[in-house]
Amino acid sequence: MVELFNIGFISISLIDIIDIIVVGFVFYGTYMLFRDTRASQMLYGMIAIAILGLIAHLLNFRATAWLFERLATVWVILFIILFQPELRRVLLYIGQNPLLRWMAKSDNSKTEEIIHSVFELKKAGMGALLVVIRDSGLKSIIDRGVKVNAIINHDLLLSIFNTTSPLHDGAVIIFEERILAAKCILPLSENIELDPTIGTRHLAGLGLSEESDATVIIVSEESGKISIAFQGKLKRDVNEDELRTSLYTYLSNR
Repeated sequence: MVELFNIGFISISLIDIIDIIVVGFVFYGTYMLFRDTRASQMLYGMIAIAILGLIAHLLNFRATAWLFERLATVWVILFIILFQPELRRVLLYIGQNPLLRWMAKSDNSKTEEIIHSVFELKKAGMGALLVVIRDSGLKSIIDRGVKVNAIINHDLLLSIFNTTSPLHDGAVIIFEERILAAKCILPLSENIELDPTIGTRHLAGLGLSEESDATVIIVSEESGKISIAFQGKLKRDVNEDELRTSLYTYLSNR
């Protein structure tokens, strides 16, 4: 190993420099993914512990370095336990990278059926939650719902969300051309900065969008307005063109 610098008891080689650069990129990428989330402050603490541990190691403070290594391990475990939703969202974001999913093909053949159904539900004054997903995730939510596994059909969707139907209370999960399940319970958003006037249906749609890559369409039974929740953001009172643009963009960006 060729040494580039030798400052007293500290020797630095080319491999060390490359290693430091890689670690720097990892920290920067992690920061970019977690910024503006609840996990960001804890991430700063992890970075501080890592830097202090590195300094202790370079200065050959064995006991101090050992202590910071143990702290880092505990910190990582706490981070994983406390911020599972953020980690799932990051992993889903990474999984949607075009370099990792270059073989995937989008299938929007039933998109117009979804759009037609949404506006039929609005016209009929029915509330609805439709979760559109690009991959076969959300297994735990699907398993707790009622399996449907049927081709998308607006008559079927209207029947599901009819207030006399036993399946109307909850969300339907849509993947490709099929309605996978109905009466699915979604996690509620815990964002304290939300408009306090929005109802449980909107909180559920927004909550799932915070924890997954899904697009959630919400039809308000009270106002008749249509909203879209995606990546933790809620777009309210969308028209048909806005819904169509959002769905086609989402389904084609795989």
